Amino acid sequence: MPTAGDAHDRFRLGLVGHGRWASTYFLPGFRRVSDVDVVAVCGRDAGRASAFAQEHGIPSAYGSIERMLEAEHLDGVIIASPPHEHEAAVRAVARHRVAVLCEKPLALDGDGARRIRDLLADRPGMTGFTLRWHPLFRTLVRAVRDGEAGRVRHVRIRYLQSSGATTARPWGWHFDAATEPLGVVSDLGPHAIDLVRWIVGDVREVTAFARTTIPFRADADGGAARAVTNIDDADVQLTAASGVTASLTLSRVAPDTGAPGSITVEVHGETGWIRASSVDEDVLIGDASGTRRRPVPVTSILDGAGDEIRDFVDSARGAPPAESPTIEDGLRAQLVIEAIARSLEAGAASVVS
Repeated sequence: MPTAGDAHDRFRLGLVGHGRWASTYFLPGFRRVSDVDVVAVCGRDAGRASAFAQEHGIPSAYGSIERMLEAEHLDGVIIASPPHEHEAAVRAVARHRVAVLCEKPLALDGDGARRIRDLLADRPGMTGFTLRWHPLFRTLVRAVRDGEAGRVRHVRIRYLQSSGATTARPWGWHFDAATEPLGVVSDLGPHAIDLVRWIVGDVREVTAFARTTIPFRADADGGAARAVTNIDDADVQLTAASGVTASLTLSRVAPDTGAPGSITVEVHGETGWIRASSVDEDVLIGDASGTRRRPVPVTSILDGAGDEIRDFVDSARGAPPAESPTIEDGLRAQLVIEAIARSLEAGAASVVS
């Protein structure tokens, strides 16, 4: 594993998973960091992994993570496979001295997330909460830290996607409770929960309401309709240990308005408010004297990808940035999701434990 003294050496990185997120987020991020080489990719389908490697100029491809780790001398691994495969990947990585960045959610449940946390306890590790690197939300958090709205009283987050807004999207693992237990809460929820924790600290209690808007979807092969066994729309009320409250609206079935999705964060304080939205160019700050804009030079989530890789490399070399999300942060978000599941089952508030 590299150390701070290796700061001028090339960082050899392996990629676990070859899906859309790897190609549209991580690979553009790698290209923004000058001392990182993506030397290998692996996946369950060796043929697809090989095709992915050829398409993106990655030297080696493997059909299993074990073979990749044995053949390559890696400094770090990014686990970007589906969540139900994370724990097996972490168990394989744990036998090798490499740093790990694991995509969210860490696991399907709290017990799995605890096991992952324990397996990675002896090495640098990060959870892939990408919104912590989004330029807009970084600017918003700095404004909160600077006291632009006074003491925080409430946080409101609306995270909306249109990816499942119509029945044209076929059934897949995202609609199966076996691989994504709470649907949109398991998918978008970790990001929103981590933003709340980043702004106001740990969550102690939740009350959740959820629904399945489109209960059946056609099989991807054009066969008969299959039942959707998780949820696609949810509202969650949270109370932090500090007493600050937060509200989340999460949806994968929001109407298509020409953009694939949006996330809006509003922070209400004693003296004003702060607002950032992925469809706006500036952070807005308001108080009794009026509204002002804090310009953000770049606003795409992809503009944060390079910073995320940079922070991961620095963490692997023993110099983790102060506010980068740890594996423990990933576990804490998963425990909030577990409390949401209990609240939905009981129809009442649930304590995070």
